[in-house]
Amino acid sequence: MSVFRSGEQPPSWCELTGFEFFELSTEALPLPVTAERQRLLVTRGSCRVTNAKGAQVLSEGQFLDMDKASGPFAADAGGRTAQVLVFYGTWGNELGGCGIFELTPSTPPWAKGDPVSYPKSTAFDSHYHDCDEYWVIVEGAGTVVVGSHSFDVEVGDCVPIGMGHHHDLPQVLTSVKGAYFETTLEGKKRFGHLWEHTHGPADVRRERV
Repeated sequence: MSVFRSGEQPPSWCELTGFEFFELSTEALPLPVTAERQRLLVTRGSCRVTNAKGAQVLSEGQFLDMDKASGPFAADAGGRTAQVLVFYGTWGNELGGCGIFELTPSTPPWAKGDPVSYPKSTAFDSHYHDCDEYWVIVEGAGTVVVGSHSFDVEVGDCVPIGMGHHHDLPQVLTSVKGAYFETTLEGKKRFGHLWEHTHGPADVRRERV
């Protein structure tokens, strides 16, 4: 398990083939559709996305799927500034969640996730999914745990998480803001955070490490 950055090759099993940040201002910025599947997520501020069918204003945490038939696409932030993250890939039609998470240092009195053996100082829960998930660090830095692997992350890192692998963000150095994208649901196709003590054993895909 390892992180990758924009422009780098993700692991071969990933449905995510790449990602890119775009900074928006007053002038409309063209956003070409270059992948089989493409999703735009607003990571800061709000923006207007225009295409052949019209225009839509999106706020932080909202997303829009982009396809060639609806293009060309362009985005602007009006009189302000904004940031969007575009995911590229080959995911299917039944998807998990997508949005923004934020995490600050804290010491929770209890953790609702599965028990862990490593030090924790955040209220994040150790959990798994019935799909692959990708975290992109937008702000801050911390320590991520995926299965038996632990590594430090910073702004611009993407963490690929295979289906069924427990994952956690137990330590933050500075407050973290991240984007998450849960791709094609598989197996029992349950959505959201899953815990073995509540939902049963994870279907761990060993090849996705």
